[in-house]
Amino acid sequence: MLDKNLMETTLHDIDNIRADILGVNESVDMNHPHYKSLLNLKQYLALRSKDRTKVQEKLFLLSLSSLGRSYAHVAGSVETLYEQLNSSLYGHSTTPQDINSLPHLNIQEAIELASKNSTRMFGGKVSSKLSKQTTAIMVTLPSNAADDDGKLIYELAHAGVNAFRINTAHDDALTWKGMADVIAKINIPREENNKIKIFVDLGGPKIRTGSIRKLEIPVVMGSNKVQKEVLIYHSKEINTVAETTDEVTQKKEPAHIVINNKFFKRLKEGTVFRVVDVNEKKVLITVSQINGTYAKAYIDKKVYLDKSSRLYKKKHEGFILNIEMQVEPIRLFKGDILNITEEDIPGHAAIYDDKTNSVDYALISCSFNGIAEHIDIGEKIYIDDGKIGLVVIEKKDKLITCKVILAKGNGTVLKEEKGINFPDSHVKTAALTDTDRINALSVMDFVDTLSLSFCQTAEDVRDLQNLLRENNRTDIGIVTKIETKQAVVNMPEILEELLNWEKSGVMIARGDLAIEVGFQNMAHIQEALLDICDAAHMPVIWATQVLESQMKTNLPSRAEITDAAMSGRADCVMLNKGAFATDTIGVLIHILDDMHNIFKKNRQLLSREMLWQAV
Repeated sequence: MLDKNLMETTLHDIDNIRADILGVNESVDMNHPHYKSLLNLKQYLALRSKDRTKVQEKLFLLSLSSLGRSYAHVAGSVETLYEQLNSSLYGHSTTPQDINSLPHLNIQEAIELASKNSTRMFGGKVSSKLSKQTTAIMVTLPSNAADDDGKLIYELAHAGVNAFRINTAHDDALTWKGMADVIAKINIPREENNKIKIFVDLGGPKIRTGSIRKLEIPVVMGSNKVQKEVLIYHSKEINTVAETTDEVTQKKEPAHIVINNKFFKRLKEGTVFRVVDVNEKKVLITVSQINGTYAKAYIDKKVYLDKSSRLYKKKHEGFILNIEMQVEPIRLFKGDILNITEEDIPGHAAIYDDKTNSVDYALISCSFNGIAEHIDIGEKIYIDDGKIGLVVIEKKDKLITCKVILAKGNGTVLKEEKGINFPDSHVKTAALTDTDRINALSVMDFVDTLSLSFCQTAEDVRDLQNLLRENNRTDIGIVTKIETKQAVVNMPEILEELLNWEKSGVMIARGDLAIEVGFQNMAHIQEALLDICDAAHMPVIWATQVLESQMKTNLPSRAEITDAAMSGRADCVMLNKGAFATDTIGVLIHILDDMHNIFKKNRQLLSREMLWQAV
């Protein structure tokens, strides 16, 4: 037998929740284009404004819905509970007219509305079925995607990709157009709801490290542990070598040197010659194969070569031609000092005197002019996706002095053009840059949706909306990339502004976001973002490092499989570039299909949500 006293106290609690929900109804304009979604978002925020865990426990003991899955239809779920409790206690429903007089969604209506919004973004068919969920797959296209008549794009499309992402942080308008042309050809025979969508990322105001000075630094070749292969070119091939340097680096091919032509002609298969490096170290190099262009050889020790290094074969001497100025390595250790400057000057490593006393700290410039005024002493700064952690210890004019608090045991090398995050600071800068405006105009002929990087406020959303209105392209969708602490705090206002647009969505960009909010907080925050977007019936893209090992090596980690399974709660999962993208798509589809067949949300505790409160 049910506990009547428990039922009465629970009914009282539900009545209080209804009153809280009723309090927000009048704040929503019934003529709003997405009135029902906006109303439900406001009702969700009212539900989460207080700790509801005690009433949840009571509902659970009464075998009633504990509101853990009510986010997409808050008022409807609360109203159902109110009627059930009234009927059990008094034999009839006593629902007042106050909430009934205003529209609210039932479960099926909410699912259908969310499905409509998702299909606008990613294609597919609208569904109101409660048991079936679909998740689209998006893949980031590499720079060479349109090469070979777009063979890669065709392969990915055949594997099951629903959307392609073009990143304007790389390449140019001509390259982007080439990718879009291939996708347009693929779409010709497809029905409208099955056409592949094109998402274009606008780079946004990414704050990065500046340039580092170049010095005549010796080139390192060979290894003291194992015999290493090297490539030896002759002087007539210098231009060829210069053209293939990037390819050699990307493919991790053997190191190469260019030597004078006269010495090269004396090399034959089996020839052994000496190299003397900058430290007067003598090492043997053995030629294993030779042709008219280059020789393959093996070196058995590590050497440091510069312009002074010499090659010897009996009485004949050779020299190296391709020693170039190299970026000075800035290796930072925990406890080191680093200066960050707003001035556009080359960075450098720490400078020491003859007694190894520091004369000048290591220095790097920052791409954001005026950053110093936003930073306070004691705040943390992270560089290169969190690989280097700093704390501000001093500020003077345009110079920020920091102490390294996070680095590898053997030091971490600071590089050019790496992202800088300021998680403790409120860095206010417009998300839509002048470069973004130019890039947006260059892709309007083929883009389906524009993604706004580093969106932090509703004003950022309005800036992009206004640009599209000015160009009569209100049909283009808008996705806000959530990747800063301020964006998380401002999620309600960002969602409200997105609901003013016909086609919109949210990307949980977990790379920068994890650095901003702290890796240990990401599990809670990505869950909260999924929930609030669910309340607004807003499509969500789950992004960053999904099956990353699988993409690079064709072998996923266990943690990646779990992460990919969690991603099935989103409307779309984004994969980055990788050599095994086609294989990874098959793995991801299998995981998502399995999860969509068995996945149901667990009962959730509705403690008071503080993320949306101003900090």
